[in-house]
Amino acid sequence: MKNEQSQIQQQPSRLFEMKTLRLATLLSEGDEGLDRDGLRLALDSAGFDSAVLTARFHAAALRLVEDLRSQGETVPLSLEQAIARTSP
Repeated sequence: MKNEQSQIQQQPSRLFEMKTLRLATLLSEGDEGLDRDGLRLALDSAGFDSAVLTARFHAAALRLVEDLRSQGETVPLSLEQAIARTSP
């Protein structure tokens, strides 16, 4: 029973890994110059929901800022800009 639950939990993770690998093969060297719309199109064509990824990134960045501030660290400007650009 425990093994079955473990396999079921690993399936979404494996699917995500496969989608990530597919995206990596679609994006090659030189693609770092993609604008926001180009990146969104590449993500969508690889089977990722760019809106969901943006929301997840935004939430993770907010948690990181909270952690940095609680430790008395300075928040990098680039992180603050990324949060502002991904705000819903």
